[in-house]
This record gives sequence, C-alpha cells and structure tokens, in this order.
Amino acid sequence: MHVLLIEDEKILAKNIAFFLEREGYLVDIEYDGEAGWNSFQKKSYDLILIDWTLPKKDGLQLCKQIRAVSNVPIIMITAKGEIIDKILGLEFGADDYIVKPFDQRELLARIHAVSRRNQFKDENKLSSQIYYEGLILDREKLLLLFGERMIHLTANEYKLIEIFLQRPNNVYSREFIYEKVWGGSLEFSERTVDVTISRLRKKILNLSGMKYFYAVRGMGYRFGETV
Repeated sequence: MHVLLIEDEKILAKNIAFFLEREGYLVDIEYDGEAGWNSFQKKSYDLILIDWTLPKKDGLQLCKQIRAVSNVPIIMITAKGEIIDKILGLEFGADDYIVKPFDQRELLARIHAVSRRNQFKDENKLSSQIYYEGLILDREKLLLLFGERMIHLTANEYKLIEIFLQRPNNVYSREFIYEKVWGGSLEFSERTVDVTISRLRKKILNLSGMKYFYAVRGMGYRFGETV
C-alpha cells in the first residue's frame, strides 16, 4: 500500500513513516499542504494521512480539494479533539480522524479499518473515474482533469484515452487503436489515428504541461512516462 503522509512536525512524520514502513507500507512524506497537493497529483496513492494544521495550505482545505477529484481514503491527524472539530473534518471529506498524541498501533488499526471499508465497496461497479499520474478521466462527463483544470473530450478522444489509461505504458498498433475507437466503420486509415492522437496530445499538453503520448517506431503508440 502506498501512503502519502502530510505532516509538518518532521520528527513525528518520520516516526510514523518508520513505523508504517516496518509494517510493509510505502510512505511518501510532505511537510506542507501545497507540497502534499503536488505529490497527490503526480502519483497514485492508496491512503492519505493529513495533519489539520499545515503551512501554505491547511489540512481541511487540502482534504476538500482532494475529495473533489478522488475517493482515496483520507485520515486526518490532528491535535484538535473537540467533537465539532471531528465533525468538521469528516464533513470536509475525511474517512476517519485520529487525535494527537496517539499510539501508533491505534493509527495502524484505523488504517486497516478504512482500507477494509474501501475494499468492501462494490468492486464490480465500473469506476466513474480513471487516474494516472495526476490525470483524471471522468467517464460520466467525458472530461479530462489535471489539478483544478479540465478539458472536454470528443467521443473518439474519450475512447482513445480510455484505452491507454487502462493499460499505461502498453504499446498499441494503429490498427488496434482504429478498431477500438472507430469500430471498423470506415476503411482503416493511419492518418485518422495519427491526427486524433496529435490533437489529444496537444490538449493534454496544454492541460498538464506533460506529453504522455509517445510514438514507437514501427509499432504504434505508448502512453505513459518518458523512457
């Protein structure tokens, strides 16, 4: 499980990370809200631990911002123990709440509980969103999001990006892409594929500043990180 820990008390953060890594978790640490948001956009996490009081962007604001685009489990870590504070944290999108000081075994138990609840969601239901390295494909609205920005997709652009997001870094031939997107309704055309990918690549570049699509000589196209 990949965990993002956003906590400005560096000693506490390192102690939590050390404990969780001993339990088999992979932990990334950020010490302020803006850095936490940037990490969230760049990587895929299974759980996020957020301190309430953070520099640059407070925990509640960050929690609300993440929840607007993702259902990733969130646990708030804070010194605020009043009932109204707990309610506020949950209303801003947190799945659970733990008050400092706490025993690390309690934190582990809460992580297990949140993970179980998340796992028990209907696994057969098609997710309405696909995530990859900061990009979010909204299947219901045909939108592609990056941070707080978004672009609308045509039906064919949506079909194309969905193919690649489901299997990042796979290489697909133009013939395969054409069959999946256009369904063989027209005679196969490499140019149709190339023009559509070029247009979508430009849209994504304007949205995120990153390229993502790469031509593979003699084979087709790959979507993912630079290699």
